[in-house]
Amino acid sequence: MNIIKATITGNDSLSKRILLDIDNGAKVSEIPTLYPITLDQAKKLSQFKKMLDLMKQNLGEEYYNRLQLLGIKSLPLSSLFRQADWGGIIEILSVVTEETTRDELQLLITALKMKRERIQEFKEEADVTLSELEDTDKSLRAKEKELIRLSKEINGKMSMFNKYPEPFRSFLAEYLGLYEGELVLAKRLNVNWQRSLLKEAIIVYNKMLYMFFIKDLSSFVESLMSRHKRGLEYRWNPDQDIKRITKSTPWEDVPYNGKYRVPTSFSDSLVNSINEVNHKLEEIQNKKLATEHEFKKMKNKIVQSYMEMAETSDYLSTRDIKRHKELQDKALKWLFQRGFIAVTELTLPNGKKVDIFAYNESQIVIFEIKVSQGDLTTDQKWMDYLPYCHEFYLLTPSDLKMTAALKIKEVNCGQYVETANSIKLIRPDERIVKQVNYDDKLKFTAGQLLSRKFIYGY
Repeated sequence: MNIIKATITGNDSLSKRILLDIDNGAKVSEIPTLYPITLDQAKKLSQFKKMLDLMKQNLGEEYYNRLQLLGIKSLPLSSLFRQADWGGIIEILSVVTEETTRDELQLLITALKMKRERIQEFKEEADVTLSELEDTDKSLRAKEKELIRLSKEINGKMSMFNKYPEPFRSFLAEYLGLYEGELVLAKRLNVNWQRSLLKEAIIVYNKMLYMFFIKDLSSFVESLMSRHKRGLEYRWNPDQDIKRITKSTPWEDVPYNGKYRVPTSFSDSLVNSINEVNHKLEEIQNKKLATEHEFKKMKNKIVQSYMEMAETSDYLSTRDIKRHKELQDKALKWLFQRGFIAVTELTLPNGKKVDIFAYNESQIVIFEIKVSQGDLTTDQKWMDYLPYCHEFYLLTPSDLKMTAALKIKEVNCGQYVETANSIKLIRPDERIVKQVNYDDKLKFTAGQLLSRKFIYGY
């Protein structure tokens, strides 16, 4: 004789009696002989009781009552109990009601996972951004330190010239340069005088560096003053000196301005080098201030965005999950009717997952669906989708139309809104995209994903 088995929920009177027996030591295998339920139902009640016991031990009465209200519909939460994920359990139980179905609970668990993945992804991207700003700041500080050192070194050398009267002081600042702390010729002198200085070893030529080093500054200045007093030329005169050089060494390439190529960041004369150093120092300091400002701004933005992402309960709304699926279905039908091959949840080469990826003979289109204000305003990862499509569209319910329009304005992407039975174009994608990254690979991946869903159902 077949006995009709009872339907149990976990909080009906029969379930409560069985839970009490289990609590008093009854074996699960014995329950089907005492009550009109199957062994599988008894196992579910036993598992439910373990979850209730853990809830009582670790969380407050409010969440215990919420779990009890769900009954055995709450069994999909068992994985969170095994992981002692009390934060996740609290977050899900905070939005459930007595009417929440088992399937909706499973959607909430999926949404929790997606939310956490997004927060983790956001944190990783934020860490990279902050790290890059920190590296830039360190680099600028190092350059600033080096420029300050150079400035002091050049000013120190130029101060040596202060004891000489004009025009000698200006001449030395114009014609002499600095290389690794030593004075060198930054510019050619009068050819005859330079040959004389070389012969007297007042200057020395380094063949490896192609540079003339000043070995005796006092003798150099003494010779300079002597020529000046006698009315002899000592400055570079390109019209005369180039002829003199090419006459003895016709193969030599001599620049008209007479400057030597000193192998240093500041290869000009001392007077020009100090001006360049000061200019670069000012430039670096301005960049450093801008970087510090950007660093503080980014940190504040990251903290604010993270708090919004972590605290907004919209992400765990069963209504939003259902609405997302509704908009996704409408978009897929719209794309199919226009000759596109479309697939959901495709992972791009950069690791980001898109809501809808579609393509035809000439175009690749990506749709990102947003159904809540919180999700729309805080999520930025869709910006990373742009290199992988010819056209990108934000699809939202009509009440988010204005928010979405502001979101995409700066990047000239497209926008669709939901209608009663389909979707409607609000703004076309105005970007000019000639080439999509990995287009053939993306189409192949989409085809594989469609095949897997057809064969295995997921």
